[in-house]
Amino acid sequence: MHLQNTLSKFGIKVFVAEWYLTPGQKLDRKVFTNLDKSDCVVVLLTRNGIRSNWVQQEIGYAIRIGKPLIPLVEKGITQRDLAALQGKEYIEYDPYQPRQALIKTSTYVKLLKLKKENREKTLLVAGGILAFLLLLPEGGEK
Repeated sequence: MHLQNTLSKFGIKVFVAEWYLTPGQKLDRKVFTNLDKSDCVVVLLTRNGIRSNWVQQEIGYAIRIGKPLIPLVEKGITQRDLAALQGKEYIEYDPYQPRQALIKTSTYVKLLKLKKENREKTLLVAGGILAFLLLLPEGGEK
């Protein structure tokens, strides 16, 4: 999959349920657990995929739990077919010339990753300052 390769080059972990077989486990549990763990959800909506009940459920679940949703929509799909996206902006995907859509998607996901890392650094620094302030003796001096 071209998208997975492109995202991996940016250091982004990708989960595709079909690649991680867990025979005997409920498929919806596996998918929803991984959606819960993810930082964002990239959904590729093709003419065939848009009709899939699973794809519709996954989109609805991602929206319900507040995950950033990055839809790639195959060229030629109409707005009427995109009801599950609830009016969200999307990246047009041309299966015959996918490069532009893949670059846009990868760049946006990388931006989300950098924002997350910066938030975590800020929380770490703030947490360190808080710990330092709490360790000072009464009066603030030794």
